[in-house]
Amino acid sequence: MEEYFSAIRKMEQAVMFPSLLRGVYLEQQDDTSTGDFGNRDLYEYYMQLKSIKLAVEGRLAPLNEIKHQITSREEVQENGEEADLEGLLYHHFTGLYRVLTHLTRKANVLTRKYNEIIGQINQSEITDYQSSLTDNYVIST
Repeated sequence: MEEYFSAIRKMEQAVMFPSLLRGVYLEQQDDTSTGDFGNRDLYEYYMQLKSIKLAVEGRLAPLNEIKHQITSREEVQENGEEADLEGLLYHHFTGLYRVLTHLTRKANVLTRKYNEIIGQINQSEITDYQSSLTDNYVIST
């Protein structure tokens, strides 16, 4: 879980202008971490990853829903259907681990792509600046 939070933190620190991710799609590659982005742009995934982070941090379900789920489980157990709690915990933990691993990969891919976009913008600005310096030098000589 720490890897997931670390990846999301890096993504939030790197992505200063999320609007730059609008309309940016990942090309289909052999890498499995990029193949699962589907046909949504990176901005949508950025917003999704941030909202999932908030949910995982403890803002999952309202207390009323949690109380209802607990009451339902107690009723099932009282009816003689004793659940294998260790097995149930293992099942849910394994599922949570898979989901967090998947989301961690998405956050890392999104961060990498954003850094590429910023690098291209910076390279373009450097080239423009260098050409303006060259033009000024030619004019003044």
